[in-house]
Amino acid sequence: MNIIRVLFFGLSFFSTINFSAQSTVNDYKYVVVPEGYVFLRENDDYQLNSLTKFLFEKYGFTAFIRGEDLPEDLKVNGCKGLRADVRKNSGLLKTKLIVDLIDCNGIVVFSTKEGTSREKEFKKSYHEALRDAFKDIEALKYKYNGKKENNPAKSDIVVKDKLPSKDAIVKNSEEIIKKAESKVSKGDLSKAKSLSYVYNESIYAFDKKTYGFELLKKNADGSVSIGKIYKSSRDNNYIVRAGDLSGVGYFDSYGNFILDRVNPATSRLITDTFARQ
Repeated sequence: MNIIRVLFFGLSFFSTINFSAQSTVNDYKYVVVPEGYVFLRENDDYQLNSLTKFLFEKYGFTAFIRGEDLPEDLKVNGCKGLRADVRKNSGLLKTKLIVDLIDCNGIVVFSTKEGTSREKEFKKSYHEALRDAFKDIEALKYKYNGKKENNPAKSDIVVKDKLPSKDAIVKNSEEIIKKAESKVSKGDLSKAKSLSYVYNESIYAFDKKTYGFELLKKNADGSVSIGKIYKSSRDNNYIVRAGDLSGVGYFDSYGNFILDRVNPATSRLITDTFARQ
């Protein structure tokens, strides 16, 4: 009798979790898939990003790959969409992939279980593992509920110039910095409210330089420079040199700065989000 009771409450608990995740994901109208994943060598390697978009669309989502022309309402209100990411977990005999859905503040709204494959050929194993992970996406039975149509969040990015592409996002950021620099000195950019980010409950600012940006961290005494962000030869890609925060990054479709780096404590590749304020 006790076993039956435990099983009943266990099933009820997981049903509640699934319903909650479904309700949350249903609040978002779009999904934006990155052009590449950090564990792959190049954009859309093995057509994994294209497959990700295809599977989202298969299960009812309106999906785009970053860099495609976005719908007007998403350009105006970036928080109508979720950013998709695929993570690879280590495994000797298996390929293990997890799909995350992340909101415009860098918060993970939903994560799938590990999708796995024992295929030895890379493309087959990645595709099989991704399809396996997407079983949890399918189970959500996604249907947009329209909650964000007339209720933009305070943290939504209002792009007055209706950004047409990822390049326009960077251009807009540079224009904001120029306006900030006209009001404050370059060494005091942290006082400008136009371009600031939050990461691990700390406030950061990007001070535009000829090489890219200087990374500033705000504290009680003002701002301290902790490193440099260099513009690379690839569009919207940056090389970060800032101690433990060193890595490579880009501006996502919401204006957040996404940083891929190696965790010095675990030597594992991780992704950090500097959330645009």
